[in-house]
Amino acid sequence: MKWTLFLVVTLAVISIGCQQNNTPKLNAGKQFENPADSINELIKESPNDAQLYFERAQLHYANRDVASSLSDVGRALKLDSGNVEFYILLANLKLINKQSRDSKDALLKAYRINPTDTRVLLKLGELYMIVNDYDASFRYLNEALQQDIHLAEAYRLKGFNYKYSGDTTNAVSSFQTAIEQDPDDYDSYLQLGLIYSSILNPLALNYYDNALRVRPASLEAMYAKALHLQNIGESRLAIRLYDQIIEANPNFFNAHYNKGFVYLEQLEKYDSAAVAFTQAINYGPENYFQAVYNRGLANERMGNKTSAKEDYKLALKQNPQYDLAAHGLSRVGQ
Repeated sequence: MKWTLFLVVTLAVISIGCQQNNTPKLNAGKQFENPADSINELIKESPNDAQLYFERAQLHYANRDVASSLSDVGRALKLDSGNVEFYILLANLKLINKQSRDSKDALLKAYRINPTDTRVLLKLGELYMIVNDYDASFRYLNEALQQDIHLAEAYRLKGFNYKYSGDTTNAVSSFQTAIEQDPDDYDSYLQLGLIYSSILNPLALNYYDNALRVRPASLEAMYAKALHLQNIGESRLAIRLYDQIIEANPNFFNAHYNKGFVYLEQLEKYDSAAVAFTQAINYGPENYFQAVYNRGLANERMGNKTSAKEDYKLALKQNPQYDLAAHGLSRVGQ
């Protein structure tokens, strides 16, 4: 298997997987404002205490100091090579450094130490899912469920396995089971919303609303809901939600673009469409030829042929193979 990891950041951030016993031991003799100072003092007093190095590694991890965290967890493992929590943190750190093979090796060492540890089983299931080895992923996730049948995360990860392998029916079943185990499972609500949105099923809105109940400020869920509203023809509700997204984050260029599309194709408010596409161009990626073309189309429909011509020419300059812009230019004249 080629252990090339993508979505590294997503996987690494999902869970540290070793949150237990992560409060530094108190130093009764001195007072420290910085927890790291307290641990440093304790390490001076007990330089062979593996747990202290692990606790400091967790502090570095929380501060996104990967190099220092790796150094300390390495010291902890030299002193205690049989601690599963140490290997879990090491695996997360290796993922951040895009060393998926080393991450897998750390997790397999933890598995050999304790093959019934559900934290290890879940992370192995997750890692194998990312590299599309669904059989291995299912094996570890099912082992986790043998230890605890109520693990929402295991059902959620099985749902992703089924989704990525094209089995939508079982994906829906697994995500729903995850929600039954954890009524605040944001990711499962969002995935169910996306699945039902793909067939324009009204149940999608219920799942998006539940995702937003769990995370009210989630722009991801807001955008998914707005796109669903757009696709089912609820144009003004979609615009309202796109505006909320833009207010929270003006750089969310997809919201500007979709807002422009709704004005252009559904509401036929071409002046508003042109403004929205301009915002998409301003905040979007370089050479955003789709937004430039659509602004040209809005200008053409308003009768602003000169502006439309300029936009079509710019879109073609950015992408000479873009046939829609070429056709637009032929309509308004060279």
